[in-house]
Amino acid sequence: MGYAKEKRKREDKKRKIKIVLFGILIILVVAFAVVACIIPPSEWKYRLKQPDISKRGDGELRVHFVDVGQGDATVVELPDGKVILIDGGNGSDEANKSLIRYLNALDVDFIDYLVVTHADADHCGGLTEVLKYKEIGYAYLPLVVEETDSAYAAFYSELVKEGCSYATAQPPTQDKKETRLSVIDGEYPYTLVFLYPDSALIDGIQPLPDDDNAASVVLWLDYMGTSLLFTGDATLETETRLLMNDLGGVHELYDVDIKSTEILKVAHHGSDSSTGEEFLQYLGNLQTAVVSCGEDNPYNHPSIAVCERLETAGATLYRTDLDGHIVITADKGGTYSVEIID
Repeated sequence: MGYAKEKRKREDKKRKIKIVLFGILIILVVAFAVVACIIPPSEWKYRLKQPDISKRGDGELRVHFVDVGQGDATVVELPDGKVILIDGGNGSDEANKSLIRYLNALDVDFIDYLVVTHADADHCGGLTEVLKYKEIGYAYLPLVVEETDSAYAAFYSELVKEGCSYATAQPPTQDKKETRLSVIDGEYPYTLVFLYPDSALIDGIQPLPDDDNAASVVLWLDYMGTSLLFTGDATLETETRLLMNDLGGVHELYDVDIKSTEILKVAHHGSDSSTGEEFLQYLGNLQTAVVSCGEDNPYNHPSIAVCERLETAGATLYRTDLDGHIVITADKGGTYSVEIID
């Protein structure tokens, strides 16, 4: 009798354990289903291994040069909370994961301004994937002077399909509200201006260059005295045009002083076809330079000559292939700092 009783106790215990385990399984299945409804399985890879990034402080400007291998992708958090994405990497799985995980780490679901500097795949290849997961307020597109790259064609098709508003990036004009991005009033005023393609190129007064790099979008940003120049894959020819426009007083019309530029996003991943000595001497106030390129890339970017020219110009050089993600934070007091994110 005692044996039978003990046996029943053991069986009851096993049955209770099974019920508990089954209950846990049901909870896990329900939780999995809920998560799957909120975050589609296709997006899970972008929610893993996100970089650890602190929140932007009040009144701070933050510029994130994202390590996307051999390519370009820069996220700008403006002091008023708006977000700019300049280019989207080369479209490889690793580059896409790096960029979209970074955007997720910043809690960015809405990108106010998307800027595509030119139509090469290493700058626009990842944007089709970005459009799947992020909403775009307005897109600023380059002049395309060569046969369209398939990656750019895919991106443009997706942009149109999504119904996103867009325009050609160009200097501000009175009749085109979408070109006027500067915020001159309010607590945190900043100047944000497309310097190139310039009006002469847009209006057909200046002949189109032979390649897309020479028509790259160039963007200038100043916040409380900290100024940055984003150059895409601009060439020596582009730099000459920028100097001519500045000497001719064109930039003054937009309250731009490129000679005050402290931070340079080095053009074309540090290729010797850009970042000329004359250009660097003209800038004169350069302190920090950032090169976005892939580790052991086949182009030997950045070139030794460009690195030496930047050193001569007095700039401290940061590289995504060596440093990883690079973050520049400018405060409302007019100072800035550089941080490396693993």
